Amino acid sequence: MKKILLGWFLIFLLSATSWSAMKIDFQKAMELAEENNRNLQLLRMDNKTADLQVKEAYSAALPVISAMGTYYYNFIIPELRTKFTMNGEDVEFVMALEKEHNYYAQVELQQPLWLAGKVGIGLRIAKIYREIAELGVKQGESDLKLAVTQAFYGALVTEDFVELMNETMTQIQGHLANVKAMYEQGIVAEYDVLRAEVELANFEPQLTEAEEASKLAMEGLRITLGLEPETEFELVGEINEYVPEDVEMNEAVNYALMNRSDFQQLSSQKKMLNQLLKLEKRNQYWPNIFFSATLKRQAQEDNLEFDNYFWGDGLSAGVSVQIPLFDGFKTRSRIQQAKINLKKNEIMLDQVEDGIRMEVKTAVWDMQKAYEKLQSSHKAVQQAEKGYSIAEVRYASGISTQIELLDARLVQTQSRVNELYALFDLLSTKAAYERALGR
Repeated sequence: MKKILLGWFLIFLLSATSWSAMKIDFQKAMELAEENNRNLQLLRMDNKTADLQVKEAYSAALPVISAMGTYYYNFIIPELRTKFTMNGEDVEFVMALEKEHNYYAQVELQQPLWLAGKVGIGLRIAKIYREIAELGVKQGESDLKLAVTQAFYGALVTEDFVELMNETMTQIQGHLANVKAMYEQGIVAEYDVLRAEVELANFEPQLTEAEEASKLAMEGLRITLGLEPETEFELVGEINEYVPEDVEMNEAVNYALMNRSDFQQLSSQKKMLNQLLKLEKRNQYWPNIFFSATLKRQAQEDNLEFDNYFWGDGLSAGVSVQIPLFDGFKTRSRIQQAKINLKKNEIMLDQVEDGIRMEVKTAVWDMQKAYEKLQSSHKAVQQAEKGYSIAEVRYASGISTQIELLDARLVQTQSRVNELYALFDLLSTKAAYERALGR
């Protein structure tokens, strides 16, 4: 019997372990998002592509070796026919140019000797592109941090909101029980009972809506973290208040301009566009010099006796020079396009700089406003709770109506809700400020 009980106990422990939900705090949420977020995965793939493009750029300076083999069969053998006069007689001479079975193979090497510096330019362009891709990953991580902060603490807020609504529901149910007891004792009228029942009935849908909002927030967080639909998890942590730091606006803006990945990306694009302009100019005027060597082997026979074939070998080498003379103004047009793209980049840099300045200032103002709003909500909660306590005593003493008590509870509930969302606003604006600075 003891063995059976022990077995059931072990099964229960294993089942409890398998059913336990994943505990997720904010740090764990960030780790999951950085590992699973699809947008960040795409940015990292772009980064890997950029690494491969750097390797590809190196290949332009390396030799290219190719091999080719050909076999063909002559159904009609081409011939050379000529006539000439010998000893006063006309003579026709026929010579076969090929045989039935023809084989040809070659190995060719081509090595760039001088490409007017275009290999080095291409390599610099590839490295700048890799730098832009790395900055894109950094920007994606910054955007993801903001999204995770809002999703994680938004889900926590909805959980706290449901808890608050449940506390209010308990208050309403307790009040209804008290009113019924007072009615049975003849202290209050039946109307008070009906009014308390109506309040309970009206509040139940609000509790249901809060629970649905909490489920939606959790699903939104699941998507942000990249978790599978069947993964069970629960949040660990609290929404803690903090005091915003004193910010010197010009220093904050300058810090953002030095650290924002999107601004740095445009600066890197400017460097890349300058290199592209230089490359197009080299394509227009500068020659390319190549060394090439070819090893050949061929045979022509009327049979398939390979051991008796005569193979002719050849080896040749040379230097070729390619000089651009006229390409229908193609390169000239590409140079003009590169110059236009540079001007566009300069305009975009100015636009982004103005946008960053505005974003930083707005984030600072929003954070300060959210903190002031939170302080006001603290005072409102204190006053509302004090007012509700007074209203309870007055109603129990029979010196006020139930309407006064219900109004006091409504004010208390609303003030606590406002405090909860003011705290979330402060956290959200802080995350937006961090992102605006490029942290």
